Amino acid sequence: MITTIEKALCERLQQGLGRMVNNPVVTWNVLATDIGVALRQLPGVCVVFSGITNSRAHDTSRRRFLVTGRFSVFVVDYNLRSNEALRHGGPGIEEPGCYRLIRSVRRLLTGQDLGLTIDFLKPEGVRPVAGQAFNDKGVAVYECVFGTQWVEDALDNGHWPAPELPTDDDADFVRWNGRIEKPQLWHESTRMAYFQPGESDPVAEDIMQNRTDNDD
Repeated sequence: MITTIEKALCERLQQGLGRMVNNPVVTWNVLATDIGVALRQLPGVCVVFSGITNSRAHDTSRRRFLVTGRFSVFVVDYNLRSNEALRHGGPGIEEPGCYRLIRSVRRLLTGQDLGLTIDFLKPEGVRPVAGQAFNDKGVAVYECVFGTQWVEDALDNGHWPAPELPTDDDADFVRWNGRIEKPQLWHESTRMAYFQPGESDPVAEDIMQNRTDNDD
């Protein structure tokens, strides 16, 4: 789910920001990137998963958990004319400025579920990221934090993952040779037969088809 959310964030920001950014919106750790490389791609926006802050039981079975996670969107710009232009932007489209980028990011993401089975994105704090390497190059970095929630299912006690398809989340355990169980056979229908006392052949039969989540 984390990877799926991260990619969806990048895709929405890429489409929404358009020419405000010079580089594709990616999962880029701006704090660990050489600032000389970053300068050739600014203004820019990047997305980073910043952690799970809480997990709590979601039902009485205690096999489902509501997970709270945070994602950081970093907006980065540079401007050698002035610190004010760096923050507020300039007259041309090549100078959006950090404040305009911050507003645009929050506008595009707040209240969105990105088409995923997650809670609507909740905007949290925005903070400037200080650093001498940034200051010396006329670069400003701001971190915009968003929170969301999703549900995770736990394994039954004592059991192992049992992926059925290569697209299952637990397929990673197959790919990396982890321990797995054989999946349970899918119960598609139930057959019921009715007998008269002393008779060996049924007088009536019923077949009940199990419904799936995709049934209307």
